[in-house]
Amino acid sequence: MSLYGIGSATGKIILMGEHSVVYGKPAIALPFAYARIETRVDFHQEETTIDCLYYQGALSSAPSVIAGIKELITLTLKFMNKENYGLHISIVSTLPPQRGLGSSAAVSVSVVRGLFDAFKMHLSDENLNYLVSVAERIHHTNPSGLDANTIAMGKPVFFERGKLGEVIEVDMDAVLVVADTGDSGQTRLAVSEVNAMLKDNPEYVESLMNKLADLTNETRIHLQTKNVGEVGNCMNRAHEVLKTIRVSNDKLDLLTTIAIQEGALGAKLTGSGKGGCMIALCANEEDSMHVSQKLKEAGAVDTWSYNLNGKQIHD
Repeated sequence: MSLYGIGSATGKIILMGEHSVVYGKPAIALPFAYARIETRVDFHQEETTIDCLYYQGALSSAPSVIAGIKELITLTLKFMNKENYGLHISIVSTLPPQRGLGSSAAVSVSVVRGLFDAFKMHLSDENLNYLVSVAERIHHTNPSGLDANTIAMGKPVFFERGKLGEVIEVDMDAVLVVADTGDSGQTRLAVSEVNAMLKDNPEYVESLMNKLADLTNETRIHLQTKNVGEVGNCMNRAHEVLKTIRVSNDKLDLLTTIAIQEGALGAKLTGSGKGGCMIALCANEEDSMHVSQKLKEAGAVDTWSYNLNGKQIHD
């Protein structure tokens, strides 16, 4: 039998609303098209095998580090009624893991797409989100669904937990710089510590979550009116709240400070924090190139820049 399928996915960037989205507040996220994950599925006569960054071998013997993907593959094949097929599943990624860019959700989306493509079966958005959520719960315990939703849709979204993301237009004359600190983000730790803070001081932490929600709603309005300066202002204010709930760290704070000093309109961490990436909003390409260079000089191991115009952000 000849069987071959390809599935791909990009990452995501949270513009506003990380952490508060876990508690039902809105968030805005963008597709991150500068790195991607591709899954290739081939048929063979032996038991199903997998080849990825963390493991190469029989799926049945896969280690706990890819437990989410193992469960996802098993569930997806059962969902498709294709459990009895022997497959070789190869996953190749240029998306750095544990950087707050949605690598785990992107792997899951690409795997599901690859499996459905191999068997030439239709994959609805609802089924994709359902299947990916299984792996995300293993990876992150209590995921909001933002990563999977944004990556599956491949467009800017306004997202609230428990709902499908609403596609929004992001089309303005500005450039977003993404900088990698080189340090792994710590999603489980960050989420658990915020949850502990909420239990210890519920009224205060809830007020901070509400501030992040207000900033997300403000940002949406400024995106609609293409007010770049106010989007940057909201980013700066959001980072101060994220510092207050202790999900930032010295390196993220350093890079955001330098970005502002060197001309960025706004800067903040993106993702779960405690490592990972930060973002800086610049008025034009010249400013973004300057800010990128200064961030690298300050210790960023890599940077990416792209125009926040309608064409590029939807590519």
